[in-house]
Amino acid sequence: MKRRSLLTKAASLLLAGIMTASLAACGSSQQTGGAAESSQSAASDSASAQTDAAADDASGETEAQEAAVQMEDTTINIRVMNEYRNIEKVLEKYEEMTQDDPIMSKIHLNFSYVAGGDYKDKLTMAMVAQEDYDLMFCGGWHGLSTFIQQGNFADLSGYFNNDQFPGLKSAFSEDFVNAMTSYVRQEDGTFKTGIYGINLASYYEDSRGFMYREDLRKKYNCDPITDEESLFAFVQTVAENEPDMIGVSLSNFFRLDSPFYSAKHDHVFTQDNVNILGDQTWFYVGLSDDNKTVLNAVVAGDSEDQFSKMPEGYQYDFITEYTVERTKWNPYLSPNRGTTDTVEKEAAITYSTLTEYESKATEAQERLPEAEFGFYVIEDAQRNKEEGAVICDMVTNNWLVVPEWSEKIDAVMYFLDWMFGSQEANDLFQYGIEGEDWEAVGEDGYKATDISDEEKYTMPNYSLTLNPSYVKFSEFVSNDPELKADFEYMYDPSTYQLSPLAGFTFDTTNVETQIANVSALSNELQLTISMYDADEAVEKINAWHEQAEAVGLEEIRQELISQIQAFLDAKNA
Repeated sequence: MKRRSLLTKAASLLLAGIMTASLAACGSSQQTGGAAESSQSAASDSASAQTDAAADDASGETEAQEAAVQMEDTTINIRVMNEYRNIEKVLEKYEEMTQDDPIMSKIHLNFSYVAGGDYKDKLTMAMVAQEDYDLMFCGGWHGLSTFIQQGNFADLSGYFNNDQFPGLKSAFSEDFVNAMTSYVRQEDGTFKTGIYGINLASYYEDSRGFMYREDLRKKYNCDPITDEESLFAFVQTVAENEPDMIGVSLSNFFRLDSPFYSAKHDHVFTQDNVNILGDQTWFYVGLSDDNKTVLNAVVAGDSEDQFSKMPEGYQYDFITEYTVERTKWNPYLSPNRGTTDTVEKEAAITYSTLTEYESKATEAQERLPEAEFGFYVIEDAQRNKEEGAVICDMVTNNWLVVPEWSEKIDAVMYFLDWMFGSQEANDLFQYGIEGEDWEAVGEDGYKATDISDEEKYTMPNYSLTLNPSYVKFSEFVSNDPELKADFEYMYDPSTYQLSPLAGFTFDTTNVETQIANVSALSNELQLTISMYDADEAVEKINAWHEQAEAVGLEEIRQELISQIQAFLDAKNA
């Protein structure tokens, strides 16, 4: 594999830092690896062979099998984000489980970690210096798309949907593989595709909701919380009767009452990869009925002419409308809103994703031993558990990547094939030693043992092990049938549909100055919007829009439309 010079790579990373605010970081140089005969080129040949005739596929398989037999003892260097503990006993168990396997017995693991606060900087350093790592965590917020665009990560396409790697084939469905596929924009405006990262997820989209005080609902005889109306009535009641509490543990509602999910069913899309101006000023992109043509991209405060180009039902300023609608919640938000997002008082409801609920409820229970809690899913379709309700990228922000300079790619992928190849192997690195660190509860549950923290194995699973094929329910979830049903719905692949914009990455190069100027205005609006009543909110949005137009909003819009159209053309070619 050709290596770019360190000077070239450093220059490109410096340029990327100017172009985008989402660069990543990571580093530690205390890694050494065992020698291994690299069969990387054979794997690359096998990758391209998958799209050729069956005879070529068979030939590629034979070559890879021969390479595997010739593999020498190899140590792969793995870096994860955030601390793991007592990994030595898990590595010993891994060696024991693989000792009779002719391939896996030759693959040894050397782990290191970097704390989350330092990870972004350290990752950038590792990319510049081409440090000796073979498998690394990279968050979407660490600049994943920028690193991919620069060619820092190996293309792993050939290892998926490949019978030589049955563990990967079974754990990563065709839809999941498609969702992981990146479309990398070239200088001439065309796109090349590849899998430059392996997504870590046990679900494709976390259900957003509120943790609410069930004991107070009972105390004040409020109706069961089944919709937004009953939720709002409960918040009002608590705020009126509990002087030391507030209604909502938030300083801003962000997407509440927005058509963030529902509009996608009508070909109107907003999602993270088109959120280039900030959370209060999302672009909503309208597509044709076949999702192949961009009709327009609109923001709050746009003219009637701009909205008239959108799909039917969205030909008015629906964005400002939902912002105005949610001003009714403002009196119940944190009294410190507008100056800080820190919330100090106890609240009737607390924002929480479904996966955060257990830890938040457990922590709150320690503060308030007499309290009871429940969970409310915000989105109607998700709360009603409708099939196909969530149209999304079907990937999370957590990824494993292989540096393009690694000479041990085959060894890395054989290890991942093993770890994702069985429940037992995945459980080992996810939970530790069964019977020592954890115990099974029924067929799909687990609970922690009473092992001491000093001896217990822990791993930040979002950095290494998560996969939809290997889901276990904690004892907390298993003991609550309604909560477990929410998790089962979230884990169910039929809940999701792949967005036509999945894989799109906006290249800021042509409008980086304009984005910086508009984003500064957006950040100010985001901080203060929850301070205003309905009329004031409209005034502030219109003022933002006027100022944004003066510093490049229209140029950003046209660049976004142009790039999405080119992306859709390439995807549908």
